[in-house]
Amino acid sequence: MHTTFEQEEQKKLINGRSLFTLEFDKIRIMLSSHARSNYGREMCEGLLPCSDVKTVALWQKDTDETAVYIMREGQLPLSGLTDIREALAFVDAEGTLSMKSLLAVACFLRAVDRIKSIQSKNRDSQEDNSLYSRIRMLMSASSLEKEISFCIVSEEEMNDRASETLYQIRRKIRDAQANIREILEKIIRQHPTALQEQLVTLRGERYVVPVKSEKRSEIAGIIHDTSSSGQTIFVEPMAVVEANNKIREWMSEEREEIERILQLLSGRVFVFRTELRVDVGLIGEIDFLSAKANLAITMCGTRPILNQEGRILLRKARHPLIPKDRVVPIDFSIGDSFRTLVITGPNTGGKTVSLKTCGLLSLMAMAGLQIPCQDHSEVSVFDQVLADIGDEQSIEQSLSTFSSHMKNLVSILEKAGPSTLVLVDELGSGTDPSEGAALAMAILDHLRKQGAVTVATTHYKELKGYAIETDGVENACCEFDTETLSPTYRLLIGLPGVSNAFSISRKLGLSQEIIDAAQILLSDEGLRFEELLSAAERNNRESEKLKTEIRRMREHVKEEEAALQKERDDLENKRKKVILEAKAEKKELLTEALEEADSMLKELRKSIRDEDQQTAENRVQMIRRNLRAGLTDLETETDASKANTPIPGEAPDVVRTGGLYYAPTLGITGVLVKGPDSRGNCMLQSGSLRVSVSKSTLRYPLDGADTSKTGEQPGKAKVRTLPQPKKVSGASEIRLQRASSTLPEIQLLGMTVDEAISALDRYLDDCVLSNIATVRIVHGKGTGALRSAVNSHLRQDKRVTSFRLGTYGEGEDGVTIAQL
Repeated sequence: MHTTFEQEEQKKLINGRSLFTLEFDKIRIMLSSHARSNYGREMCEGLLPCSDVKTVALWQKDTDETAVYIMREGQLPLSGLTDIREALAFVDAEGTLSMKSLLAVACFLRAVDRIKSIQSKNRDSQEDNSLYSRIRMLMSASSLEKEISFCIVSEEEMNDRASETLYQIRRKIRDAQANIREILEKIIRQHPTALQEQLVTLRGERYVVPVKSEKRSEIAGIIHDTSSSGQTIFVEPMAVVEANNKIREWMSEEREEIERILQLLSGRVFVFRTELRVDVGLIGEIDFLSAKANLAITMCGTRPILNQEGRILLRKARHPLIPKDRVVPIDFSIGDSFRTLVITGPNTGGKTVSLKTCGLLSLMAMAGLQIPCQDHSEVSVFDQVLADIGDEQSIEQSLSTFSSHMKNLVSILEKAGPSTLVLVDELGSGTDPSEGAALAMAILDHLRKQGAVTVATTHYKELKGYAIETDGVENACCEFDTETLSPTYRLLIGLPGVSNAFSISRKLGLSQEIIDAAQILLSDEGLRFEELLSAAERNNRESEKLKTEIRRMREHVKEEEAALQKERDDLENKRKKVILEAKAEKKELLTEALEEADSMLKELRKSIRDEDQQTAENRVQMIRRNLRAGLTDLETETDASKANTPIPGEAPDVVRTGGLYYAPTLGITGVLVKGPDSRGNCMLQSGSLRVSVSKSTLRYPLDGADTSKTGEQPGKAKVRTLPQPKKVSGASEIRLQRASSTLPEIQLLGMTVDEAISALDRYLDDCVLSNIATVRIVHGKGTGALRSAVNSHLRQDKRVTSFRLGTYGEGEDGVTIAQL
């Protein structure tokens, strides 16, 4: 079943001559240059486009996510990715790996650990990310890496401590070698004239001394070598022969021990072979994703929008094989209102490049690669991409150009269908112009009926007329500047191209006489057609210039608007900040003053006698009322500025000194005695109470409404009266004063019984003057003495009609509710 699945997947891949015709193989080479390992390079070299839109969408998503990671976090740590596949195959065959191969395995495992360390970062973005999912699947074998790295020092050397046996053998060898050197140095000192040089050397892993040939008899021993001149012989003195033999034996044991350790480490690699193979595959995919992402970043690629309707929309597309400083971006579209595009224009004007750009970018997108276009470019996923672009210039091919093209076209016509992209360069060329044009029209019409998306380049003017007259077929041309005799390489869709043969010839110096003769030979109809096309092309150039200028002006206006808006926003923010800071400072000062007034009240209550307490408390209460009024006004202004909620009531048209006004924010009605000042603040007097309020918060008094309590307006009928200067009577002044300062609650907590009864008696007078019907007397629970005294006083007071203890939620036994 797995094999069948792979076969089905292979069927979806697009291969064939068109990939080389459109130079997709060069894109694969560019992609391979960004790979960091053999695994990734092989995947890059084997990349093929796919015809399954879901697979292509997944590939594009993988590329985009990896590119985002690299641009945000930097390159993936892909260094040290040695190729261990040969080593794994060797251990499968129960072979013993060399130290070089084992070091390669350790290096690979260290690279795996470095890559796995990425998953400790950015955990929030790892949920649905293909790169992170592959990294998570990597299987670490740190124990194997540490074991190999400890045992093997280099490709030719093993650590003495790789095993205890190896350590003991090498210690014996070193001790024996030291003893041999001592013996040989002693011989050198005893026979200085017999030696060619006073040194100890090795021959065949045995220690010898260089002896002059004529002094051979002075030193007894075994001759191991002779110099090329024959004047020096290398003698192993008999005194060290036995020690050298022992060293040879121990060296043999050393090699056997090293081989045993290598077999042991190879066995450990064999145990981990499955994990290592999985890691090899995942590392290849990660490196492949990194290569695709880096290619996209290098060519400033974008992720295209995919469809299956044959629609291609490329915005400022660049051919990826042309250097950035030379390529001219083109806008290309097909598959929406038309599925056949005929590109005409002079030679070297960019027709073939436009054709290849369309085909190559389609193949790249279908291979999961980002394409060098602006954002929101769109590419269709085709079942096949078929191309006939004759770039070959060999003599053998030029002898049968028409036959070669026709053979390719026959193959294309057999395969073409609704999900096919067909690209044909110089359609119908290589034969008689009239016959070639007729064949070209017939081929285009056949492809159109088959439903294929077709892009063809041609010089035949008959095809221009065919595109104009046929539904689903559109003209396009590559712009040519006749003034400079150079192409602009801009593709203009919807406009047929002009050959410009006469203009080019004139600029190049061809005599006017010959040009006039050629124009006479050209039919009137053809001449008029060319002139119309030339005029249309000139008008189009002018139109494009105007569009560019208008676009530039619009962008400039938008930039200016954005700058002005930013400036306005900054000013508004600064204004609000200054106001808020000023209000905060004012509120802080008033709060401090209120706390000071409370402190004064406590001191006065303790220090002055009962007969002076009334006067003192009146004075302190006035201070507190002014401060509280300032706080209330400030908070109301702040809340109103934040919420932008209207203040109830009808605002006066004109604010005059001496007029009667209602301040809803304070809940009082009073006479305007001063203002408004430059800041719009007014001084309102209600009895002996003077408060500063904002002019914008003043309202007309409402007829029949008791504004002295809360500022609410119970009735809907409003009588607007123009405030006139008038004097307030003494009774009214007392009533206004009481109404502005009296609340429907009194606090008796902390007072003695006598103090509480006295305060309660004065409070009930104020409530009667203020028309308060229900009062709340807070005496607390405590021992109950204060509650009993309050109840006895209320029971005897004629101003009280009834009273009761508070219920749940009203304060229960700590509160008495009285009706006046």
